[in-house]
Amino acid sequence: RAFLNNRIDLTQAEALMGLMTARTSRGLEIAHAQLQGALGRRIEAFRQTLIEILATLEAAIDFSEDDGGHAPPDGAAAQLRDVADGIRELLSTCKEGAMIRKGVSAVIIGRANVGKSSLLNRLLGENRAIVTALPGTTRDFIEESIDIHGIAVRLTDTAGLRNPDNIIEKEGIERAWEKLSAADLVILVLDGSAPLTGEDHDILEKTKSHNIVPVINKADLEHVLNDRELQSWLPDVEPLRISAKTGFGIPALKENIYRRLTGEQAEQAAEIVITHIRHKTALEKTIGHLQQAQASLANAMSFEFIAFDLREALDSLGEIVGVTTSEDVLDRIFSTFCIGK
Repeated sequence: RAFLNNRIDLTQAEALMGLMTARTSRGLEIAHAQLQGALGRRIEAFRQTLIEILATLEAAIDFSEDDGGHAPPDGAAAQLRDVADGIRELLSTCKEGAMIRKGVSAVIIGRANVGKSSLLNRLLGENRAIVTALPGTTRDFIEESIDIHGIAVRLTDTAGLRNPDNIIEKEGIERAWEKLSAADLVILVLDGSAPLTGEDHDILEKTKSHNIVPVINKADLEHVLNDRELQSWLPDVEPLRISAKTGFGIPALKENIYRRLTGEQAEQAAEIVITHIRHKTALEKTIGHLQQAQASLANAMSFEFIAFDLREALDSLGEIVGVTTSEDVLDRIFSTFCIGK
């Protein structure tokens, strides 16, 4: 009713559902900002700029004495460029938005007894996995979720990768490779207190095409691992030294995970993040129309062509805030709300 009575726009209505379904503090923060109108105000600012340009163009069309020989409105090209840049800035947040909406999966992988389960427990802040000095303690995968700078990361601790005689452990290792192939991120754990082994080499080879965060565990012990040899395997990635036992390096690891997932620093997180596919699609359509309008303006084409593309861009932006949204789309959006009796 608030939307139908123009008390809130469609992005604010969607934000109510975002508040109810948020999985992390960052998700709540983004939904709250959207509920307060942050996204709606940004979209409306874009729309008002385009409306002003369109009004000037249509006045020129109506009152011109020739057929397209009039000069373009002052500053129109710069205004179009500013709007397009602003929309691209919003689109650049879509990757983070998708991760906040759906969460991501990260697999902790490495040979037996390098400290994978200890790392899982340290990241979770609780003793979720059994830890012993015996290789092969983890025979199946263990999954738990953790909030890393507002992204719900589903951590999977896998069986130590080796050549076991035990059929149960062998099945666990096969499942570990299956989890690896579907993961968004691979946390590759190496033992800094020992040289690289053939099993390490095999894992490094099989993970080199994945999005990996390599860590050298057991920083509390004497460092034996050959760093130069490891660098030959990971020439483009800087391994992070940690101690799952003491907690050394864990905050840096969380920052590294966030950066590998989003491509940015946690403190650089934007206030407005595009979390809905509907918004992303509408913004991409808007960019397409603006690019066409910019090309028409640059080529001194008739104002009718430019005006047409600006109307299309306005319609696309209007879909986001509910100005030009079809009934079918509105029904689909509001059908996700559960109305109690």
